[in-house]
Amino acid sequence: MSDQDDERLLRDLNSSPINPLPGAVWLLVLVILAVEVTLSLAGQGMIGGQQGIGWRVRAIERFAFSSGIQEWMLENTRFPLTHLLRYLTYSFVHGSLMHAVFAVVLLAALGKMVGESFGAIRFLALALVVPVAAAFLFGLVTAQDQLGWLLGAMPMAFALVGAVTWLRWRDAHGDRVKQRRAFALIGVLIGARLAFAMLAETGPAWMAELAAFALGFGASALVLGPGSWQRLRARIRG
Repeated sequence: MSDQDDERLLRDLNSSPINPLPGAVWLLVLVILAVEVTLSLAGQGMIGGQQGIGWRVRAIERFAFSSGIQEWMLENTRFPLTHLLRYLTYSFVHGSLMHAVFAVVLLAALGKMVGESFGAIRFLALALVVPVAAAFLFGLVTAQDQLGWLLGAMPMAFALVGAVTWLRWRDAHGDRVKQRRAFALIGVLIGARLAFAMLAETGPAWMAELAAFALGFGASALVLGPGSWQRLRARIRG
């Protein structure tokens, strides 16, 4: 990826999320914002009356991913649809307004670049399927952890970081210096993520985010990235 692309990404990260975004990115952003606005207004007592104050807690209990629930499903080989849906829905429920805004800003900035490069279908496959796989791995690692709850779109954003990193790595064309630079973004975001965690949350969610980054990079390189599927088929046939 050229220096111009680097400058473009920095502009995207520093600019307002209200930008010309691909439709698929807007779809995810608007769903996240709609859920968060509803829960925030309910938490302030502006909608839902007294019961609305507890909507966020009930939403987390019903829609967030739980390592304990996954362990129960695996041990009993029972997979109720209500629990399977948690793998998808956890990305759209956040612990606070700050949590949601931080995720949406990253999703908009990174989604613009990935969406324009990958196209709508492959972008949505990356943004929705990778967090499912990341949650499953997170559940395996934290099965005995009482803090093994996962919510919010940060794994989705880190899946996009993996895709952006792959785009940079691909465009380095074997230049090792540029390939190493391709991984600079994940270092910066990990630092920002740790700072955010100190201010707003605790728990092992970073494990799912790093898993999402690795899975996003791998999925982009093997299947979803522009030209990746064709190259994989050529290698298999060869």
